[in-house]
Amino acid sequence: MRLLGGWLIAVSLLAGCGPAPLVAESRDVELEGWASDTPVSFNWNVQDTLLRHDLLLDVRHAQTYPYSNLYVFLTYRFPNGKSRVDTVECTLADERGRWRGSGFGDLVDQRFMLQQGVQFPLTGRYGLDVRHGMRHDPLPAVANVGLRLEEHRGDLRP
Repeated sequence: MRLLGGWLIAVSLLAGCGPAPLVAESRDVELEGWASDTPVSFNWNVQDTLLRHDLLLDVRHAQTYPYSNLYVFLTYRFPNGKSRVDTVECTLADERGRWRGSGFGDLVDQRFMLQQGVQFPLTGRYGLDVRHGMRHDPLPAVANVGLRLEEHRGDLRP
């Protein structure tokens, strides 16, 4: 009976998990200062042009980060050699200065939706370069930048 119960729990946990992300990577940044001319780069391959994906940016920063937001310049690189640049503001703290993310010790983890339900029109190798767009250069207290590319699950509202 115990074996059956354990097996049912394991199966239900696995069934509750969604598909593995296409990309789940992170890169460390010099905690002493992230230079604006030093991009954090990610690459991935797309084989299925019909699938939709959610593109998320992860930021890990120290409690000593001096601002309530982080501007990033995103350079998307496409398989055909073209590129596109976007600017995104990541709000890290609320109006009272409390960090929005969660963390352990001195570090705070935050996740930001960059694009939801994006469909890649070409097969091949894509890339994303992330640079900070803050006036403070090098930018202190950013420890890590990550990218997640997950299969879009549609509207999950009840």
